[in-house]
Amino acid sequence: MIGAGLALNYGILKVLQLAHGEYITYGAFAAVGAIVLFPGLPFPIVLLAAFIACALLGAVAQWLIVERAMSYRNEVVAMLVTFGLAVVLRDSLVEVVGADLRGLSVGRLGQANFTIGGLTLGVLPLLSLAIAVASFGLLAFLTFKTRLGRQIRAVSDLPDIAALVGVPVKRIHVIVAALSAGLAAIAGVLLAMRASVSPFSGLDNLLIAFEVVVLGGLGSIRGVLWAGLLLGMTQVVSTWLDSNAGLFYVHLVFFIMLVFRAKTGRLT
Repeated sequence: MIGAGLALNYGILKVLQLAHGEYITYGAFAAVGAIVLFPGLPFPIVLLAAFIACALLGAVAQWLIVERAMSYRNEVVAMLVTFGLAVVLRDSLVEVVGADLRGLSVGRLGQANFTIGGLTLGVLPLLSLAIAVASFGLLAFLTFKTRLGRQIRAVSDLPDIAALVGVPVKRIHVIVAALSAGLAAIAGVLLAMRASVSPFSGLDNLLIAFEVVVLGGLGSIRGVLWAGLLLGMTQVVSTWLDSNAGLFYVHLVFFIMLVFRAKTGRLT
């Protein structure tokens, strides 16, 4: 989920959205804020609220800031603008909520588990997986089975030709940016359910998002799904073998895959 929004943004807009990590953080804090303001709010409503809040933020940022940078037809200009946006978003969050770590309390759900054939499975990780798979499924349906999806793919492939046949290119850009930020928000909520986050967590999340997107293929949603599963399983296994490893083996697997590609010329 961390890489899905970044892959969508680059695949359609051709912009490396360096504020993507901040969108993830904002999603986590939006969920925490919703719980604080409205205790007992059902989790689906919390998830939807975080999605909508970050989608609106992404849409406004695209409309007012990033779209103007894209008009220069230079990816570096747009990338630098999103870097500045990331700094502003992070510092604004620190100013509003402080720099303390926050988490999303899930109560007994965090420890709930069941056993099948001698294998103990946690309910929370399975719930996170189900939400991620459902999000990818809905994204695929939107992209390949709807009129909006056809317009999005047209803008991705040939934006000038799409504009000539009546596709509202700038509106599609805003919609894609909103979807990308909304997916980042879902990732942020899932992260806040598993661990604490701070306004400074965006950079770490952005690094993981880049690794997932590079392994899966820039703009490939299906590739991002498999790359995310690979790095996620690497983290789980490495943590079981070495509790002090952190993300070392995740980065190591990423490096090995890059070396393999360089030596063989293969993408997978």
